[in-house]
Amino acid sequence: MQAAELEELSRRRREQMVRLMEVSDLTGQLKQALDRNDQVSVNMMITMRQTPLQQLQEMEESLRAYLLTLPEESAIRAHAILSGSPAEDPEETVLCEQSARYRRLLEAVLAQDRALSIRLGGKRSFYNKFRE
Repeated sequence: MQAAELEELSRRRREQMVRLMEVSDLTGQLKQALDRNDQVSVNMMITMRQTPLQQLQEMEESLRAYLLTLPEESAIRAHAILSGSPAEDPEETVLCEQSARYRRLLEAVLAQDRALSIRLGGKRSFYNKFRE
């Protein structure tokens, strides 16, 4: 993979990480509001999370579209790196580390979201209704 391609992927992953950290922070604030039984803050946090979540989805779609513009070999390798494959050469190390941090944070946010959704919705929770 070329250096320019790696740099572009790294830039995009950094931007995603910023949005995901924002979602993580808002999710933590949502949990605190729930713990306080502050319904106004709960509704506000749910609404505030919507924008960065939509931005993350748009960024992911844009990343996939970018991968489709790459030469086949580069696209396959980029997808592998973004999915968790280890670096095969030193130039890939930064992107591999970013992708690993992103996946760990994403898993943590998903776990928080699942717990909050089940707490708020019980049997009607998204996770109980559609995921299991």
